[in-house]
Amino acid sequence: MTMTKNVVHEMNQKDDPMDAIFGWWEEIKVHRGDRAELRRCRTPAEVAFVPAYYRLKAALPTWDREKLAVIAGTLAHVETNAENIKIAEQFARPRDGGTTARVSEARFRRLLRVEDDDYAELFSMMKRLILMVDRKANIPSLVWGLYRWNPRTKRAWAEAYYTNIQTNKE
Repeated sequence: MTMTKNVVHEMNQKDDPMDAIFGWWEEIKVHRGDRAELRRCRTPAEVAFVPAYYRLKAALPTWDREKLAVIAGTLAHVETNAENIKIAEQFARPRDGGTTARVSEARFRRLLRVEDDDYAELFSMMKRLILMVDRKANIPSLVWGLYRWNPRTKRAWAEAYYTNIQTNKE
């Protein structure tokens, strides 16, 4: 059994889907070719042509395939898990020594206007936003936000973003 098959087998045994996601993310960090292939994808449909996507899908067989493609493609751009800070808070926080949000209010509003089922646009925007936060993201916050992209998630992200923008302006 190859290393990849072992990782997928182990991920299937986990009860928490986040364990499977972290295992897969760690795997693509090691297998840089897989990661590079995912990073080159421009749409969720292109992600579905990458073998690494199917290893994640095998670990989470009940998850919606299009949402999972958005997650896989976006996670390929994340280099560091930023614990203890929600992804929308990261967008609001300035760079070290800076005074403005990493993601402008106008760009954040465009994100919030992405339709619930427009996975191609959501994927395109999230790839850019991950770069704006220096490839650091709270992986659970990011994954659940992308998987549950709906009005409730958008409200939660808006609250986290605008609350932190106000804090930063004081």
